[in-house]
Amino acid sequence: MRIGINQFCFPAPCQVREAMERAKALGYECMEVCLTADRPSGCSAGGVTDALDISGYFNSLLHEHAGAREFSALRGLSEEIGLPLSSVGGIVSFSIYPLTARDPDTAQKSMDAVRRMLDAAQAIGASSALVIPGMLTPDMGYEEGYRLAQERLTALADHAPGVCLMIENVWNNMLYSPLEMARFVDETGRRNIGICFDIANARRFGYPEQWIRTLGGRIREFHCKDYRMSVDNINGFTNLLDGDVDYPAVMEAIRDIGFDGDLMVELIPPAHFLVDQTLRHARETLETLCKKFELRG
Repeated sequence: MRIGINQFCFPAPCQVREAMERAKALGYECMEVCLTADRPSGCSAGGVTDALDISGYFNSLLHEHAGAREFSALRGLSEEIGLPLSSVGGIVSFSIYPLTARDPDTAQKSMDAVRRMLDAAQAIGASSALVIPGMLTPDMGYEEGYRLAQERLTALADHAPGVCLMIENVWNNMLYSPLEMARFVDETGRRNIGICFDIANARRFGYPEQWIRTLGGRIREFHCKDYRMSVDNINGFTNLLDGDVDYPAVMEAIRDIGFDGDLMVELIPPAHFLVDQTLRHARETLETLCKKFELRG
């Protein structure tokens, strides 16, 4: 079990090399690199990306039109710095090009972006790619959104059978029950479709430890942060142990399902002051929790 970090934890305009070097210096053992949309650095995108303060990101080595040359350079950075790239993430399939979009052009852009993520994962030696399964809108029936997400994810999984396609539980107006999410994954019939479980995202709708036990072996990675229920919106995310997640119960559940994958720190929105100190605290807190609950030696 490794403790890693999501690239978006480093505020824009931090470039990928700098982010990797800082992560390595802070003691992180792997990184989740993020695919970004093609847009001028620092521009506002609106919606979720603005709220999460990640609209300004442009990853020059991993974007929606990147190819073999960029992927090779990214792998070279990983080997040079000595920081494995465990997964490819990003939120392009969420609010930028929703995977559940009815508009054919938007849907095609979403599928193309995820295929790019899967191609990148194979090229850089990452075992998985994190995909947000779209977003339900007021004009769409629930069953329609569910079906579109499932059909498109299944087709994407077939594009790269050797890469695990992880769906994440996010605030997208669907899949808000662990039973439903388990069913959603199982119905695809694809062994390379799993779950990246975001602990804090789940707290707003229930108890993460219950989700973990229900989802069990379908979970391939965890996103680790905390959430304050009293805030009750996207501004409620915070550092580990600063919110209302019962982390002792969560760690017991992780141990009980026999999980041995990666625990990924994902503090988004990112800190903008004493960034390294904030991220060092997150890693050390997670390390202490793992040792206390005998998840690591």
